[in-house]
Amino acid sequence: MARRAAPRQPRHTPALNGFSFEIPAELEARARARLAQADRDAWMARLWRRDATLWTGADEDRWLGWLRPERASRDLGRMAALCRRLCVAGFSDAVVLGMGGASLGADVLAHILGRDGGGLRLHVLDTTDAAQVLALCSRVDMARCLFIVASKSGSTLESNMLASYFHERLSLRLGRQEAGRRFVAITDPGSSLCARARDEGYAAVFEGEPSVGGRNSVLSPFGLVVLALLGHDPATFLRDTRPMLRACAPRTPGRANPGLMLGVLLGEAALAGQDKLTFLADPGLECLGGWLEQLLAESTGKDGRGIVPVDHEPLGAPADYGRDRVFVHLAHGDAPCVELDGHAQRLAAAGFPVLRCELSSARLLGQEFFRWEVATAVAAAILRVNPFDQPDVEASKARTRAQALRHEAGQATLDERPLLVEGALAFHGDAPGAESAAGLLAAHFGALEAGGYAALLAYMPRDPEHEAWLASQRRSLRQATGAATVGGFGPRYLHSSGQLHKGGPAGGRYLFITADAPVELEAPGHRLGFAAIQRAQALGDMEELVSRGRACLRVHISGSLESGLAQLAAALRRALPVTGPG
Repeated sequence: MARRAAPRQPRHTPALNGFSFEIPAELEARARARLAQADRDAWMARLWRRDATLWTGADEDRWLGWLRPERASRDLGRMAALCRRLCVAGFSDAVVLGMGGASLGADVLAHILGRDGGGLRLHVLDTTDAAQVLALCSRVDMARCLFIVASKSGSTLESNMLASYFHERLSLRLGRQEAGRRFVAITDPGSSLCARARDEGYAAVFEGEPSVGGRNSVLSPFGLVVLALLGHDPATFLRDTRPMLRACAPRTPGRANPGLMLGVLLGEAALAGQDKLTFLADPGLECLGGWLEQLLAESTGKDGRGIVPVDHEPLGAPADYGRDRVFVHLAHGDAPCVELDGHAQRLAAAGFPVLRCELSSARLLGQEFFRWEVATAVAAAILRVNPFDQPDVEASKARTRAQALRHEAGQATLDERPLLVEGALAFHGDAPGAESAAGLLAAHFGALEAGGYAALLAYMPRDPEHEAWLASQRRSLRQATGAATVGGFGPRYLHSSGQLHKGGPAGGRYLFITADAPVELEAPGHRLGFAAIQRAQALGDMEELVSRGRACLRVHISGSLESGLAQLAAALRRALPVTGPG
């Protein structure tokens, strides 16, 4: 095994988050050769020069504004002053209405940094699930909420539906003028959301930087506005990020360059078949995995290649994991976790590559954002993919629109007739016939091949109870099959790992879980309500995956969701009895 750590910084320099790794000799040799190539071909200089030929020579040069966070956040003083005024305008809570890169960074900031001083309590709503929308309404006083509509393009379906729904509810209660004053927008200049904000009298519009894509936007107004509303100073946050910018600059040699070194290890491991990047997060850092999942999956998962992020999978013993794994320990210097330290050491001793990114202090969170953005760009260069496009995302959106039109016209969907009905569970797909739910599930997941992964895609409310249910099923699936497992709530995952599922490595086997909607909510200006759109999103994504040869099965739960989930869990236990130590 090769053990390496980045050189310690001299005492007089600002703090820099730590990075170390323990890797097998084969990966060490590959990394050494790639670092030599990166040095010969001036990779880091080309990255900072925005040279598109570092990747595919397409339009990559248009999307590198994130390299200069201070330029991507023009008028930082004005933005901070506006946010300070909003914090003292009588609001108690702020709700981000956004998907993917427009909200995932905000979620991380809220969980890791929290409120400071007179900041607002932050909530993120990134769903079309009607029950989840109503659950948020029950937790806050809407008259004292500031709604942040976040969308780079301004045309994101979910964000617009949520904005319409809440604006209408507030208008009925307070009048349209007062309702508008409870909204702000974060969007690119000239978007349709800019026009909407003007027409509806939003309190403020914060303009993004067009050269920064959504998944790289956390150090732009999409993250910094939220940071300011939480009560933190964005200028100080960016200042604390600078040591990582300097460390990732072209003049920093290979092994000492944290972005280059991490990216080389990720890219070379993926080329060698170790493409399941599994996060081990210290308590308090768990939410960082969700942001990393989108960054890596959407940036690298295309052209049949990619890194498969494995987030929130329950811990297992070294023997539970396949050799397609690489582990990243997201460590908290402020509050180290002895249990995870020991777990990482056992994995390294068993021959797995184990990388450690240490967040020295919560205030240095921006350094991790930047480190991983650089590393992802480097890994994409090794995989020879464009890290700034998402060529397969639009396909699912088109099928969703088609499904919505069928629903509106009262036409049957393509999988209207189930393969099997057992109690509250109705199974749909092209799987071979089976006489029981357990038989169908056994055939579906039993066909997983080495290097594949199992995906559970749940179109139901994302809450602690359902997250625990999903984690439990993932543990059982891994123990029974030895495969990596991923999980997501729809439509949230469509804006995170959806690109990877369609364009990334083959071998995934997908179980969609849909359910009867207990209530429908209408969004003014939209012909279908939330529940109908969510169903169209599930069916559209499955239809697109099937068209690409991906193995999909859908189970629909009728009646009580909790009873149906219990029945499904029992069927999975019968289908895939656990034989490992668990």
